[in-house]
Amino acid sequence: MSPTTPTCDVRVERSRRGARARARRRAQRGFTLIELTIALLAGLIVALAIMGLSRDSTRTFHEEMRASSAEANLRTAVDRLRSDLSRAAYMSTGDIQNDPMIARAPGAGVVPGFAGLSQLSAIQLFPATSAVNGLTLSGRNGVDPVALQIGGNMTSTDQFAGSLQPAVAGGCEQIFLNPQTPAMFRVLNSASPASELNNLFQPVPNGVNAQFMVRVFDKSGHSQFLVTCPGVPTGLLGGAPNWQPFVLVAPATPVLTAKDTNGVSSLTGFSSGDLWVNPVQIVRWEIMAAANEPAQYTSSPLGGQPLAPTLIDPTKYDLVRSYVDAVSGLAIPQTTEIIAEYAVDFDVAFSVDNGVGTLAPNLVTFPFDDPQNALSAPKAPLANPAAITGPARIRSVRARLVTRTAQADRTLNVAVPGNAGTFMYRYCILPGGCDPVNATGVLQYARARTLTIEVALSNQSRSYFF
Repeated sequence: MSPTTPTCDVRVERSRRGARARARRRAQRGFTLIELTIALLAGLIVALAIMGLSRDSTRTFHEEMRASSAEANLRTAVDRLRSDLSRAAYMSTGDIQNDPMIARAPGAGVVPGFAGLSQLSAIQLFPATSAVNGLTLSGRNGVDPVALQIGGNMTSTDQFAGSLQPAVAGGCEQIFLNPQTPAMFRVLNSASPASELNNLFQPVPNGVNAQFMVRVFDKSGHSQFLVTCPGVPTGLLGGAPNWQPFVLVAPATPVLTAKDTNGVSSLTGFSSGDLWVNPVQIVRWEIMAAANEPAQYTSSPLGGQPLAPTLIDPTKYDLVRSYVDAVSGLAIPQTTEIIAEYAVDFDVAFSVDNGVGTLAPNLVTFPFDDPQNALSAPKAPLANPAAITGPARIRSVRARLVTRTAQADRTLNVAVPGNAGTFMYRYCILPGGCDPVNATGVLQYARARTLTIEVALSNQSRSYFF
């Protein structure tokens, strides 16, 4: 063995140890600045892509949620409207001016001074309400919503057997309601009989000064339409279980007997003659600017709180439903309900029977915006109409309602196909009008949803007044 061999082995071993130490140091030293910069740049690119995708997904989600909300508003509203239309003329009359089955003296008309009573009919159409209800955007979008009034028994499905009684203090005429009938039995066995009875005949909050109508129906088949007394027109005499329910009618519209009507009515006096009583109301449907809505909607219970809104959106319009006062003929603000938010158009059209009688019916259907619709359902039914037309001859109602998304989410309008001219797809919500070119890409249109329904007025399918 060479004398230098051990030295070489030591050197080799040292070299190996040094290499391993250098390898360990390289493994422990981390990344260089260049490596970190490249990694951060790559991560930033991936993060930006993820953020863009997340932003687009979030925007799409909110847009679709707004569209879904508009559709839900639309479907809820038309269901409520369909329910009211199905009660048009229910336990009421198609036309109080011309109905031959109303018990009154020959030649007598509706008692003057009761504008709501004189408006009683199955359907009344009030065209062009944009200016009245503050709908400044309607003209810019080529629409002009109408208002619709529907007359009938909206609160009950019952008639209450009754009898006439002498007038009480104030001159209001009292009608006792038979407590032994099934209809009244259901009322008297409710949780609050007095409130339930009053809600049927006067569906307004406590303390609201309003008057409604009642129909008195006698055994000869004739009806009388009367106005309830001011204040609380219903009540219960005595105590449980021997309550005596009653309803009061105004002195100016008393129950007429056979003597008062020259034998048309079958009623002959107090506590004699068979009669039945049921409530009658008129409800008004219209689109109203949020700023014009009653106080229960324009004042916030969160007033003074940090998140309470301070301004009402001037572009927000809602479809509302209100009861109409029998005296003034005006909507009662305290009864106004918002049925659909962000409603932008409401229109109706009718199918009318202009035949000469039941043996020769002739159904005519008018399109939306046809002037014949307004002539068929005037604001107040016309006495002695010149033509065979009028609310009693309306056989079905088509209603078209449009709602929109709560915020603008489109930059431009879209062309409407030729076969879809009655449908709206986008609605301009800029008070100053929308730019048809919009080179800047400002969001100026809200998506619109349209739904049309048709309801047959079965309660007057055989009405041929004239």
